[in-house]
Amino acid sequence: MPLMSIRAYARHRGVTHPAVLKALATGRIHKSTDGRIDSDVADREWAQNTNEAKPRNSVSGEPRRRRVPDEPSRPTLGVTHGGMTGIAGGYAASRAVRESFEARLRQLDYEVRKGKYVETEHVKTVVFNWQRRCRDLLLAIPDRVAASVAAGKDEATCRRILAEEIDRVCEELARVPTV
Repeated sequence: MPLMSIRAYARHRGVTHPAVLKALATGRIHKSTDGRIDSDVADREWAQNTNEAKPRNSVSGEPRRRRVPDEPSRPTLGVTHGGMTGIAGGYAASRAVRESFEARLRQLDYEVRKGKYVETEHVKTVVFNWQRRCRDLLLAIPDRVAASVAAGKDEATCRRILAEEIDRVCEELARVPTV
C-alpha cells in the first residue's frame, strides 16, 4: 500500500500527470485522506473504470505502454457478471454482459425463425378458436340428432344414434389445429 504523490503515481502508471489529474477529477481513481494516492487501490480503480473502447493516446490511437512490462496492465479476477467470468469490474465487465445478452437474443431470434418457438399471442388465438370449435360441435349435437332420437323405437336405437354422433364429433376434434 505505497502512498504516492500525483506525479509519482503518473510515473508508476506510465502516463502524464494531467492524465492522473483528469482521472481524479472524473472519479476514476480516488485520493486518500492525506491527499496522496494509494497505488494499489488506484491501480484497481483505474483498471475497473477505464473504457477500453476509447484509445488512450490521441496521436497513435494505441494505449500507452506501461514502463514496467512485467506487471499486468489489468488485474484479472474471477468475478462473475451475468454468467460471465472475466476481468473485474467497470467497462470490460459491462461490455461482456452486454455481448452475452446480445448473443442470447440472436440465438432466440434464430430459433424463432427456425420454428422452434412461436409467439404467445398466436398460440392463444389458435387455442381459443379450437376451444370455441369444440364447444360449438358439442352444443350442436342435440339439434342434429333430436329428430332421429325422437323417431327411435327403443332405448338401444337412441343410444346408437347418440354414440354415432358423439364419435363423429370426437373424430373431428381429434384433428389438432396447427400453430
